[in-house]
Amino acid sequence: MRNTATPNISGLSLTSGTQSRCCWYCGRGEETLPTKLQKCGRCGLAEYCNRECQRGDWKLHKAKCKMLTEIIVDTDVKNRLRSGALKRRLLTLSEGTVILSIRDPDITTIGDMNLAVERAYEAPFFKCKSLLRVYLKGCTKLTSVGNFAFASCSSLTSMVLPDSLTQIGEAAFGGCTSLTSVVLPDSLTELGESAFQDCTSLTSVVLPDSFTELGEYAFQDCTSLTSMVLPDSLTQLGDGAFLRCSSLTSVVLLDSLTLLGKGAFGDCTSLTSAVLPDSLTQLGEGAFTFCSSLTSVVLPDSLTQLGEQAFAKCTSLTSMLLPDSLTQVGRLAFGGCSSLMSVILPDSTTLGDGAFYECDALVQKAALAGFDSVELYLRYRYKSITLRKLVLRLLRKYKKAVNYAYGTEAEKHATALALFPADNTGSLEVGLFLQKMNISGGDGVIGLVGYILKFV
Repeated sequence: MRNTATPNISGLSLTSGTQSRCCWYCGRGEETLPTKLQKCGRCGLAEYCNRECQRGDWKLHKAKCKMLTEIIVDTDVKNRLRSGALKRRLLTLSEGTVILSIRDPDITTIGDMNLAVERAYEAPFFKCKSLLRVYLKGCTKLTSVGNFAFASCSSLTSMVLPDSLTQIGEAAFGGCTSLTSVVLPDSLTELGESAFQDCTSLTSVVLPDSFTELGEYAFQDCTSLTSMVLPDSLTQLGDGAFLRCSSLTSVVLLDSLTLLGKGAFGDCTSLTSAVLPDSLTQLGEGAFTFCSSLTSVVLPDSLTQLGEQAFAKCTSLTSMLLPDSLTQVGRLAFGGCSSLMSVILPDSTTLGDGAFYECDALVQKAALAGFDSVELYLRYRYKSITLRKLVLRLLRKYKKAVNYAYGTEAEKHATALALFPADNTGSLEVGLFLQKMNISGGDGVIGLVGYILKFV
């Protein structure tokens, strides 16, 4: 049977050390294939799982096939990195023509985890556009890839990382515009600020189960990112973690998450739905601002604070159920949500200035209901809905009691009514129920029966 592959012409994967060899076209690792990968006969470097993949990649590969160079560094690695000798060599070669393998079982870091942004040009592979693929599997003690280490390597399509890696520094892969997917090793615990910022071809990311915190702006401006798999261990999403990821369509955040940073999903213009976990207590400033396609949001009962402009300019959002746990809605939290028509606002919630500023549909509904402000309208609506829920809940209890009773219809109602106190000395539920009965114009059992029978 012929082995066919799903084409992925634009690039390959950033894979863990356990997947050291993969097809240059479909990105599948050799360990997942029924046969071994076959090398291109001309360059001897490109590898494919079958002829279909080789033919599929030929249009892109043929331009550089004869130019491809494999550079293997297994001696004097520290000095070559520190002196910049390797970098200088790479800068003389054509874009996307180098397969680099570093094999040093003793090296623990590539680059500097403390390198300042103004010295980014000193990073070992900064702007080495000749890099096409990099293999670090032979660095079995490597624990960190430093700040800006591979930043702006715009031709880099694949990186094999060792299982020993625990840290990726600030902007380590920032501006690697040819990366299309990311799988990070299970050993990784720290992903620095802007680690993959501006990786505009990145389509999917899988974070390891050991991961607890995602750095600020880690995937900012990854405009092709459509899906994200977050681990159960993740507790914090840093500020702007997915800012302007304009192709991201949905987000499900897991129960370990306690903090969602400022602008975490700001300007994700394709995002249509978001489910937030029960563990979340705070939603940062501008967390979903300018998510113009967002129509559905599920907020957890644990949420206590909604940051400023949290959902500002979410122009497709039509309804919002705010949990009873919520104590504070920040300034302009729903500002400019022009389609918002239905909001459940608990009595205990304090509203910041302009919380519903320019919510045109909601303003119109409040005016039609005879209220001068959206807040007054929502406060009244919440009380009405709460009372209605109370009445219906008691009605269900009453109807159940009637169904279990014996006798004529009147005798059944009399038996059911005997289960309710005759005055308001009982629970709040019964007190309010009797209050509504009195409003209905009756008194005692007759009035109560008359009120209940309106719903039966």
